[in-house]
Amino acid sequence: MEFETIVCKREGPVLRISFDRAEVLNAFNDTLLREVRDALEVGYHDPEVHVFLVDSDCEKAFSAGIDVAYVKDMDGWGTRGVGRELHKTFLALRTVEKPVVAAIDGLCLGAGLEFALSCDFMIATERSRFGLPNIHRGIPAIVEAAILPIAVGIQGTRELCYLGEFWDAAKAERRGLIQTMTSVEGFSDEVDALCEKLAEKPLQALGTQKEIIHKWMTTDLESAIDFSINTVVLNWLTKDQKEGMGAFLEKRDASFTGE
Repeated sequence: MEFETIVCKREGPVLRISFDRAEVLNAFNDTLLREVRDALEVGYHDPEVHVFLVDSDCEKAFSAGIDVAYVKDMDGWGTRGVGRELHKTFLALRTVEKPVVAAIDGLCLGAGLEFALSCDFMIATERSRFGLPNIHRGIPAIVEAAILPIAVGIQGTRELCYLGEFWDAAKAERRGLIQTMTSVEGFSDEVDALCEKLAEKPLQALGTQKEIIHKWMTTDLESAIDFSINTVVLNWLTKDQKEGMGAFLEKRDASFTGE
């Protein structure tokens, strides 16, 4: 597929989706949001793709958030539509049944932070910064910022949303916003190592686990537990599950095929 705002390339079992709007610090417009969803759809249906990796072609930012030029002249209904468009993309990241890694080097702000929060893993360089500066423009944080209380607790959420101040990568790691902070020099190796670990896992089991975790986040406790119990039955019927248990009993490495 041809894209205007992203570069999409398969690298072995990894589909790399790179933001390609460096001139605006990878700010989101409707085209980018739609193209990310299209890329996820392509990768989901490709059996050779086991992991999505989202990164940036810009040295300064992962994403600075929403493109002001995209929204500045909109009326209330238009703004509502933008919120829904953002949510479509963020929900696709959270629900596509393959893991998504966000590789962050530089600014990760506003809708860019919400995007990264919607991914399964966030790896960031030590020079990265995170924040929701919306409040400085008289705009509250919305959409997938709703995940923040799960990620950093209610006090961290209030700090990010009320003050609009940036967290450096060390604080983001300490508060549980990101999984890993790494040096700029070791960034690529850290990202590649994580993608490699994920690609080695049985694809169906990993997809099922992601679906279960989504239910844990979005439904009440008993419904989430009941869903996970019922869902694992389907996973029990796969060849990879039989291979995994057989390899354990035979004391050998498992060889997963995605079946």
